[in-house]
Amino acid sequence: MVTAVVMVGEGSTESTPRAWVQQARREAARDLLEQLLCLEEVGRVVLVTPDVAGLELPGVEVVPSAPGSVHVGKTLARLVRDFGIERLLYAGGGSAPLLSAEMLARVVRRLREAERLVLTNNRFSSDWAAVTPATTLLRHVERLPRDNMLGWVLSTEGGLPPEALPASGASRLDIDTPIDLLALRLHPATHPGLRRYLDGLPLPVERLHAVVDVLATPASQLFIAGRVAPDAWRALNEATRCWLRVLAEERGMVSSGRQERGEVFSLLAAHLEITGIERFFETLPTWADAALLDTRVLLAHHKLWPSDDDRFASDLGWAEQVGDPWLRRLTGAAVEAGVPVLLGGHGLMAGALFALAELVPPPES
Repeated sequence: MVTAVVMVGEGSTESTPRAWVQQARREAARDLLEQLLCLEEVGRVVLVTPDVAGLELPGVEVVPSAPGSVHVGKTLARLVRDFGIERLLYAGGGSAPLLSAEMLARVVRRLREAERLVLTNNRFSSDWAAVTPATTLLRHVERLPRDNMLGWVLSTEGGLPPEALPASGASRLDIDTPIDLLALRLHPATHPGLRRYLDGLPLPVERLHAVVDVLATPASQLFIAGRVAPDAWRALNEATRCWLRVLAEERGMVSSGRQERGEVFSLLAAHLEITGIERFFETLPTWADAALLDTRVLLAHHKLWPSDDDRFASDLGWAEQVGDPWLRRLTGAAVEAGVPVLLGGHGLMAGALFALAELVPPPES
């Protein structure tokens, strides 16, 4: 039988974007636990969390963890040993907010059938993974401090045959930043518990609606800059009749160590230095009808890394709540641009971008 392990952090009662992201992960985790409990092939459902409040469900075993970040490899290895797990389905709490019951059932069936396998949402940056034999983890614990390494390490170093779901909003959208919450607020496949939570938040969805309107307009112009992957760009290109201007830069800046070493270089950031931030956004409407900008690349170029609160406030367009002067200036200019501009991080260039493509209505025949 399959053992499912879901990990999620503590909750928060604060009314801040950072707290909203934390709580949204927990709501998504509860939705996922309910899905897993309905699958006959799943013999055991384990929840690893420092805060079980609101996640108590009959049939779910709770393993307490310390608050803060956990070492994913060490935690999973301990569970594999203690519970004798052979077929493991691991998921981060916010990793599957759009994954349908049918898709989840297919993943579990594939895990049941296989003798050797690592099946993930993304081999190169995993948010969840189905692994058999799970004991393979034990030989690579130190290489797995975070879950995004699971697919790559267990296939290239562990020798497990890799498989991945087709790229889509369901397989790629993971809750990390407020832009993910905005996309999930509008997406029709968002799971019910998470949807109820998001509907109660004061999320500013107007710019997202405006961008979707641009995407639905034939021959409109969209500018995308940041760590955009080819498959996300392709999905957007197939769903729209827009002209896309894409500046793909600094993919892998975190995993390669370039950011940590201070080596990130952004063409857009260099351009902003020459033209000036305000001038760039003043002229943006002359060549684009909307823009999606990965601000983390721009920040890393300047060797800046403001707090989560600053970055998340910027993502929502709340310039007055951004403490960092450079990011506040950029955010204010983006909000005042004559076209809708979405600011965000990797999620905006990946899962949220797939979700945006799926929000575009099909063209009239």
